[in-house]
Amino acid sequence: MTSTKVRASVMVISDTHEHTPNITGMPPVDVLIHTGDLTNFGDLNALRASIKMLSAIPTELRLVIAGNHDISLDPVRRVENMSDEEYAKFHAAALEIMTGWEARSNNIHYLSEGTYTFCLKNEAKFTVYASPYTPGSGGWAFRYEPSEDRFNYAQQTAPNRTSIATNPIPPGVDIVMTHGPPHSILDQVDGQNLGCPNLLRAVSRAKPSMHCFGHIHEGHGATLVTWNQDGSVKKPKAATPLETEQVNEWPAACEWRIRKGEQTLMVNAAVMMNAASGMKPRNVPFVVVLDLESEMR
Repeated sequence: MTSTKVRASVMVISDTHEHTPNITGMPPVDVLIHTGDLTNFGDLNALRASIKMLSAIPTELRLVIAGNHDISLDPVRRVENMSDEEYAKFHAAALEIMTGWEARSNNIHYLSEGTYTFCLKNEAKFTVYASPYTPGSGGWAFRYEPSEDRFNYAQQTAPNRTSIATNPIPPGVDIVMTHGPPHSILDQVDGQNLGCPNLLRAVSRAKPSMHCFGHIHEGHGATLVTWNQDGSVKKPKAATPLETEQVNEWPAACEWRIRKGEQTLMVNAAVMMNAASGMKPRNVPFVVVLDLESEMR
């Protein structure tokens, strides 16, 4: 058995918040990735509309995770005016929408936290790590404390962190899709980095070809990260501070060269931007071409 490369186009989108993106002029892609916040509050009708929105995008495979706004998809009760029994029914109804007949018939895969393998018709085979969790507290969904590390086992965790990982990011995974960003990468709001240091530690260890996320609307963009041997980010020279930023060619595909095991393409695909009058859909998705493995007999 020999291993060859197969090119696959991947559309990345996030934080649609009940908005239907304009896909006029977009050619079909091989894979669609949505990294959460389909809805504003997890309303069941909004989830149904999201399934229709995802189904309308021309693609072979659709992968989606929840975000902190998709409250009904969290198995932990986040709704104060419901009993545990009422919430269990609400949550079950939400899961049925995301995994039921309409989703399955459109090849929509709703991913809980974990690692998955997918094959495309062009014989591309790739692995995906997915997690909807973001650091923080309060009534939003899929939360963990900043001192808790969901993404690394204890022996891989920073000294001042406690590992709670049951599904850590494995080495060699092709694509990581999380709702939130890693620390210091496309995560700034008013000059503050709001991404997760534990996630950065895990991604630097795993070195996927692409890490896609959203959550921080102000961080929309793409950047190519080159890793040092110790797992830290190799910073560009001071004279060229923007040399790693990537220009979105939407609706055309972006064919950025990624050195597997040395570089990771980071994509914050949040569609919404925060404004004084509320969230506005001012950003467009990304379409990225990846070189994936193909097992040929």
